[in-house]
Amino acid sequence: MKFLGIVLGTILGIILFLGLIAFIIYKKITKFGRDLGFGNMSEIKKLIKEGEDRYNNEHKHVSGMTKLLIPKIVNDFPNFSESELYNKAEVSLLAIFRSLEEKKVSNIDELKLIKGNLNEIINDYKQNNITVSYDDIKFHDHAIKYYKKDDGAMNITVSTSLEYYYEKKNDENILVKKDSHKKQTAYTLEFIYIYDPDKYSGENLMGIHCPNCGAPVKKLGEKVCSYCGSGLEDINLKHWYVSSYEEIY
Repeated sequence: MKFLGIVLGTILGIILFLGLIAFIIYKKITKFGRDLGFGNMSEIKKLIKEGEDRYNNEHKHVSGMTKLLIPKIVNDFPNFSESELYNKAEVSLLAIFRSLEEKKVSNIDELKLIKGNLNEIINDYKQNNITVSYDDIKFHDHAIKYYKKDDGAMNITVSTSLEYYYEKKNDENILVKKDSHKKQTAYTLEFIYIYDPDKYSGENLMGIHCPNCGAPVKKLGEKVCSYCGSGLEDINLKHWYVSSYEEIY
């Protein structure tokens, strides 16, 4: 009994000590709020809630090195169009969302390289009877985050901010409820163009070919085929593919 009394006394002492610490913290927060001009904790909680609502409803900012990278891209890719790249990012994201909604990967060329990844997500949705919806999608800002050219391929990473109503549910529960306000978020998409398949060790995906002899065009900006001398079409962004995408908020 004596031992039990000691244990109970120790536990009670710990509870009282923690309660005292919590009370001291509460008083300090209350005093801090009064110093800032707030009368009580309810006003502080209201301020925090307003801050959360403001964060959830504000357009997300996307950063990058657009001005620094564009001259390098244009030097390697003379026909580069910034607006065309951003349009391609929007088209690709819309196709990704549509694929997830319909549980069938869109057949647009941009998604060729990520078809396997999308199918993994779709198969998980099917097995768990999950459906998702992206409604009233609006795009805001774009930025170029990264550019690299080596090993027979060129890579450009784009950040895109957007908003939409989102819901995710299965047969029994709503897993993510469609809120009264839109979800503000941003994505990164990496695009790849393979200009020299002989040097590129990744996916077997070809870029521009000569319309006459079928030889690959390995030099960007080339106007005639180095094999047969035939005229070549301009290299443009239709030959770039999404190699990865990620939501960053």
